[in-house]
Amino acid sequence: MTAAVAETHRVLGPHTEADWSVPAGPVEWSCRDTAVHIAHALLAYAPQLTAAPTGAYLPLDLTVRPEAAPPRPPPMHRPHLLDPAGGPGVR
Repeated sequence: MTAAVAETHRVLGPHTEADWSVPAGPVEWSCRDTAVHIAHALLAYAPQLTAAPTGAYLPLDLTVRPEAAPPRPPPMHRPHLLDPAGGPGVR
């Protein structure tokens, strides 16, 4: 998870000022919708790793308000949150 979030930030972080409504390369989704999809995938995957359910998938949905914009500064302005050595108490 840490590596996925760090890589997402590395790739998308420099583009927070760009127009995210344009298509994401050759796909029909916008850059914004693609970023939301990535966020949803990572968010939904985390509880599966944590809870390790044996008989079911833990349902989790993410809704991003249409008016939400990329964060400024990018989320990595607090890199200590991604340091697994920091433990669960690090905020």
